[in-house]
Amino acid sequence: MNAGAPKIDWNELQFLSWGEFKQMTPSILGLEVTRLGKVIQSFSEDTEFHNSLVRARYSLEQFIACLSHARKETVEDTCAGHLREAIMHASFQSEGLDEATRNTCRYILDRLNYVYKRIALIY
Repeated sequence: MNAGAPKIDWNELQFLSWGEFKQMTPSILGLEVTRLGKVIQSFSEDTEFHNSLVRARYSLEQFIACLSHARKETVEDTCAGHLREAIMHASFQSEGLDEATRNTCRYILDRLNYVYKRIALIY
């Protein structure tokens, strides 16, 4: 290895096949849809936080539906936008939230980002 070469942090365990991705993703994200639903129910409909979570859940459901018809070559162009929207809507301010809700929301966002980062590593 060249001492001056930049360090590459790729780990082959991060890569996964299209079949594995398509099989695992709906299960992972389905759990997050459920978590979002539970948090949504605990907030008044007239709050921006509630509305942001509803949009995140909807975008996540759109991604899952899109994925069922996508091909490996097109998933970035046809589906990933829905997941990016879900991440954006789930990236809300945590001010005024109790610690349990804040932790749940942080976990949801972590899972969404995990799946999103796998898209670039599909073989």
